[in-house]
Amino acid sequence: MQLGADFYGLIRRFSPRADSPIALAVSGGSDSLALLHLTHDWAKQAGRELLVLTVDHRLRPEAKYEAERVAAISAELGHPHVTLTWETPRASQAAARQGRYELLAQATRRHDAACLLTGHSFDDVVETAMIRRRRGVRDASIAGPVLAAPVPAWPAGRSITLLRPLIHRSRSDLRTYLEARGQDWVDDPSNANPAYERVRVRAFLARHKRLGQLAKLFIRTQQEARSLDQRTLGENLSKVQVDPCGLIDTAAATLTPNLIKLLIRCASGSADDPRDGAVRQLLETLTSPGQRQTLGGAWLQRSKTGLLIGRDPATMSLSDQGDLFDGRFERDEMGNQPAGNDLPFLVRQSAPPGPHWREIISERLEHLVQCYQTPLLSPVQR
Repeated sequence: MQLGADFYGLIRRFSPRADSPIALAVSGGSDSLALLHLTHDWAKQAGRELLVLTVDHRLRPEAKYEAERVAAISAELGHPHVTLTWETPRASQAAARQGRYELLAQATRRHDAACLLTGHSFDDVVETAMIRRRRGVRDASIAGPVLAAPVPAWPAGRSITLLRPLIHRSRSDLRTYLEARGQDWVDDPSNANPAYERVRVRAFLARHKRLGQLAKLFIRTQQEARSLDQRTLGENLSKVQVDPCGLIDTAAATLTPNLIKLLIRCASGSADDPRDGAVRQLLETLTSPGQRQTLGGAWLQRSKTGLLIGRDPATMSLSDQGDLFDGRFERDEMGNQPAGNDLPFLVRQSAPPGPHWREIISERLEHLVQCYQTPLLSPVQR
């Protein structure tokens, strides 16, 4: 098993600089260790440097040992390793996931890497799809993790692409590969704890193998459908315009719930999406020019050609973010933001302090378009 030509294409697309390292998130489990070994083999041929990152959530005493073990394996392979410690541990899978991506994004940026690789397998995709189906999801987004996406942490993950090159491979294939290399792995005990929904779904699929096979066929079909949907969404997103003061104009874009969710996320400077039902209701409500509504930290106003979308000042956090302001602007001495009185009324109260700022919303939208228009590849080949 090796990372083939398609993987070269992925790296050329998202990390074209030869002097930039490729960051990998490696926990010590089978999927991430397979990713490490496969990427190691590729890097030797491609002449690229790897950076191995392990997160210690401080939720289990064994985690420190597991991080040390990954560090030792990385050293044997000749790659630098960094252990990232979560300083505010909380016993919640959602909180741990968010904390993990924040730490990984910060480390990836510190080491000047443009992309972060994770070891999500096709089993993860199927499990996520089953969970989403149980929660009522019926469209192509049920197809679980995607091949390429922005790191889900903002602004820590700004411009960093999350790549999952193993999402077309089964966990059993990856473990067979590791066994052939004489590499063992660790099993996180939480992966056997039925208190977690994912563990219950995994056990259900193991008991009902025929259903599991049908689910895999269904998910592959949904992956192809989702890839087409995302390409269309990317084309639509590329029609959106952003004013230097951060005002978003949907312009010639077709207004769809998925488009509006993304634009609200970008306008609010956050990583959170509003609820689907609230977005659909908003589109049904804003039918006449001049009508306005707030949602998800943004305001939206119907114009003659579409929607104008800006930051809701009432929900802004004005805490010091160094060279960033509200997840929407970057400090830039060459920047020339209009003075407050020269700004449109609706954006005046959410403007950065002073003229030397540059909006980064358009940059964020361009990154989304780049990810959504990535072809549905099968980068792992035998």
